[in-house]
Amino acid sequence: MTENDKISQLTNFTFDPCIIEIFLSLSCAATLFMVSKQLKYEANRLLEKIFHAHVTFLQITPSLFFHMWSTKRLRITILDKNSYLRILLLGGEPFPSTKLLSEASHSQNKTRLFNIYGITEVSCWSSINEIIKNNGIDESYIGEPLSETIYQVRNENNEILTRGTGFLYIGSSSRICIIGNETDEDNLCKQVFRYTGDVISIDDHGRIFYLGRQNNVIKRFGIKVNLRELEKVMTELNFVRNCAALWDAKSHKLYLCLSIMKIKEFINLENNIISHLRILPAIYKPDKIIIVEQFDFTSNGKICMSSLKKVCRNSETEVISANNSYADIGEIFKNLWSQHIKVKDVGFLTSGGTSITALQISSAAAETFKVEFPELIGMLLKDVTFIECVNYIRTTLTSLDWNMSLNRCIAVFYDNKIQSIFNTDKFMIEKPVLNSYPMSTNRNNSYQYKCRGKTNGDILVQEQSIKLLSINISSIEVVSTYNLQKCVDASPTVYCYSTSELFVTVGSHSGIICTVNLLEKNTKPYELKLPDRIEASILVLTEFRGIVGCYDGYIYCVHLKTGEVIWKFQTQDMVKCTAITCVQKSKIFVGSYDHHIYCLSIEDGTQIWKTKASQGGICATGCLHPQSISVLFGTLDGTCLALRQFSGLIMWKHKLQDPVFVAPVVLQNGYVLFCSVAGMLCCFDIETDCQMWRYEICGNVFSYPIITHMSINNNEHVILASRNKHLYCLEMPQMIMEEKEPRLRYMLQFHSAIFATPWCEDKHMFVACTDGTFQVFDILEGKLFTSKRLPGEIFSSPVVHDNLAVLGCRDNNLYVLKLG
Repeated sequence: MTENDKISQLTNFTFDPCIIEIFLSLSCAATLFMVSKQLKYEANRLLEKIFHAHVTFLQITPSLFFHMWSTKRLRITILDKNSYLRILLLGGEPFPSTKLLSEASHSQNKTRLFNIYGITEVSCWSSINEIIKNNGIDESYIGEPLSETIYQVRNENNEILTRGTGFLYIGSSSRICIIGNETDEDNLCKQVFRYTGDVISIDDHGRIFYLGRQNNVIKRFGIKVNLRELEKVMTELNFVRNCAALWDAKSHKLYLCLSIMKIKEFINLENNIISHLRILPAIYKPDKIIIVEQFDFTSNGKICMSSLKKVCRNSETEVISANNSYADIGEIFKNLWSQHIKVKDVGFLTSGGTSITALQISSAAAETFKVEFPELIGMLLKDVTFIECVNYIRTTLTSLDWNMSLNRCIAVFYDNKIQSIFNTDKFMIEKPVLNSYPMSTNRNNSYQYKCRGKTNGDILVQEQSIKLLSINISSIEVVSTYNLQKCVDASPTVYCYSTSELFVTVGSHSGIICTVNLLEKNTKPYELKLPDRIEASILVLTEFRGIVGCYDGYIYCVHLKTGEVIWKFQTQDMVKCTAITCVQKSKIFVGSYDHHIYCLSIEDGTQIWKTKASQGGICATGCLHPQSISVLFGTLDGTCLALRQFSGLIMWKHKLQDPVFVAPVVLQNGYVLFCSVAGMLCCFDIETDCQMWRYEICGNVFSYPIITHMSINNNEHVILASRNKHLYCLEMPQMIMEEKEPRLRYMLQFHSAIFATPWCEDKHMFVACTDGTFQVFDILEGKLFTSKRLPGEIFSSPVVHDNLAVLGCRDNNLYVLKLG
């Protein structure tokens, strides 16, 4: 190892190999490559980071290596022919087959492979063997002992063997760990040998080959599990007559076979077993529990493990379900979820989920659907809810054109001895029902709002909207106008609490906030007045509550119908930034021209935290970054930053050369786009502080970037409008590992500058120019459908819902337009 190496540090700090990684880099002045805990659970993204960072040294367990990454992905990344990875150390578990490694490696790959072996009780690493292709050496050969390490092979009588099969002991006179109740005074100055628990064979040349574990301590997800501990805990249940735990290393499954006293106790098995298993760490939770009427025994009076293995194999009998509907997908995943988590309405971690549980759910989902879900573990560890996981699984299956029948595990009988089976996706006694996820019309808990190019909140499906927007729009007419006394530069917010109502709210330079019922033309609008100008959009909450910043330096929470000020919070300068909520809708994030970002309680406006972002004011809306549980803001001195939502601690910061007037956006791969006023669009990976690419349009940008998906290929596109009278449609790189710039799909030229944010929906794009022109385009090709000229300048961003479009104008009016 040299100072030119880059050593990965992926091991948890509770696992002793992490010490090797850290001090190996220090000992040779090499670079240490470290990533966040969240990134460790996003397998594909982590692989990209290792690949792009040119890591030269990686140590990992074989099961984790091949569990996280497919052989195909490895072959085109870190095991490609031009890979920078010099050393790959696989240890902690039996070495994988050379056939599997060959599948994962390019034929011209130069990475050196090593089988590393050792135990924590001595030196973590005790021997090493370089695996050379086609050298005739079995991959189970554990190699030569390292310095200050001695190997001994002993038989059952504790006699030292020079060849044959026996148990491995590792000794040293200098590498000595204090274990259990030992003390320094114990005679530990001489050679001390530790029992490994491994059965090995030694050949005529003294070479040692790993055969397996002698006891019942197995490695599950890289963590030691003592099967006897699991059995001991389960026999504490009064209805359990006997039990046996089996580990299938091939399928990576842990089985628990139980023989119970009384069959009538079966009704309460689920609650009793799950509750009792909580005594042990989550890693002990079995993948499948099998109820056996009685065990078979050997002639020596011991449980016959071979017969139980056959029971476990037969328990994998499956039936094919003819129903592969989306509701069935949800039902199956509900079974997976319910095995580990009892609550679906709050986040995974909030419900008591752990990293081990996340691994179990992810593995079970992959096995059930026969499809890998690489982002699922990362999502779970970011505290997403059950419904978010189901939506991700559905999206993944849809993208793969998944139309195979679903495999469903059922109870089976083996020689009439098995009474029932519990497994990961079949653990509940009662059959769960999950047909769909209809949205409640109760305004206490669900609503949708649209503003400045984005739709937020719950999705209210409106068939009329889909029907109307699926045809070409050929006409625009003014339905109604509402005079707000001064310029309406703020962008309106359109919202609904049910499918039978629709409202729009907007503020103006006069301080007036106007709320209009869009479905009842003859009703009088609701109005209230704040002390100063309003340029921010209204953040709409349930029960007609709205939050908005004002030029007087206050952030107001008001009732949009009665005009009541529910609470207000004072900053030290004007507030032009639109507030956003956290996922739980319990707090807001908003910036002020006083250089600070505030986190306030929605309930009463109390300050939870405030953070000075930079030396510049903040006028652009923030953006949640789900992948890192942070909130993103750009400031007027060019600072781009990510803050921790719970504390306001700055997690990441980058400085652009020019001010930022627009909100950042997050791509589906987790990368973040910031755009400066000078028209420099920059893509960052905020978790590794790496700029992936930048794209310059040579024009000032005050219009928020909009992410949309083209129906022609569903690729991610960014719509960016500029003061230079042009609008750009940029296709994002399909393979984020290529680090390419976006591709310009098309560019539109206008007769006037664009300050307003376009609205994109279905195949339509709605653009408002400063000269008062409102135009409708075909978003796929940029073809103009129709246009309408309003009598004043437009800086307000349009919002489209059903066949209506609303936007403000500098002739002091809010316009409601009908699309025909």
